Amino acid sequence: MKRIRIISLLFILAFVTVTAVLDTFGIMSYDKMMILLGLRDPAFTEAELSVHFIDVGQGDSTLIVSGDKTVLIDGGEKESGSTVVSYLKSHGIYDIDYVIATHPHSDHTGGLPEIFSSFEIGEVIVPEVPENIIDELSSDKFFISLVNRSDILISHGYSGRKIDLDISELEIIAPCGTYDDINNYSIVSVLKHNNNTFLFSGDAEEESEADMLKKGKLQNIDVLKAGHHGSSTSTGDEFLEVTEPEYTVISCGTGNSYNHPSEKTMRKLSERKNRIFRTDLQGSITAESDGNTLKFIVNGKD
Repeated sequence: MKRIRIISLLFILAFVTVTAVLDTFGIMSYDKMMILLGLRDPAFTEAELSVHFIDVGQGDSTLIVSGDKTVLIDGGEKESGSTVVSYLKSHGIYDIDYVIATHPHSDHTGGLPEIFSSFEIGEVIVPEVPENIIDELSSDKFFISLVNRSDILISHGYSGRKIDLDISELEIIAPCGTYDDINNYSIVSVLKHNNNTFLFSGDAEEESEADMLKKGKLQNIDVLKAGHHGSSTSTGDEFLEVTEPEYTVISCGTGNSYNHPSEKTMRKLSERKNRIFRTDLQGSITAESDGNTLKFIVNGKD
């Protein structure tokens, strides 16, 4: 009996070691090995498309994995950079095709320097913000230096730009106006995978939402990443009437000083029988899509 226990222990140790080596060198991820051994259901673990709302405290960071393409939208505060790096590597991500820096506020882009130094980056997409507004209102010095760098492929995220992600398409729909508030220059994008649709709002507020509505940019969507961490200045009534999200994800920090999300926004979403996910209460949240069906995973549970 003792010999069997020793053999079993040695087998487990060997399995863990082999799994770690294969995962570290990108040969086979932990998830793929679990599926290969019949220890995990492949239906959604190896989803065609997954969207990861990473818990970075009071900030934003969202990872899109679409077939073999990857997109990172924002990277949280400076101290969250290591959190995002660890999260991506734990999911077998070693390069990023597109990084979208939605707007020059540090709770969205402060973590990007560490991310840039840890991964191969294909292209960085930034909003075209008037220089005087960046200098006067931006809280992110890195963003200001980023737009002047020549060693990184940087482009502007203009409304109407479409990005082919193999099995899905990401379309930038804002900013589409001129503003005094830097939040309204946030890059807003829509991800479409067959019958499933996601809307990523950055910190866009009701003024930007109104312009998107006027220009016919908004439509019915399945999953909304709430604007400005669920602030009362975003997610207006008309915006919700048009988009009619079935699910909303709010990225915010526990006990944050801004009182995000606001009671007003939570009430509006609840009245519409919207299923709400919050990173401050549930940690990182993953939505997986096969093009028709959505499945949410929180703390490893659906």
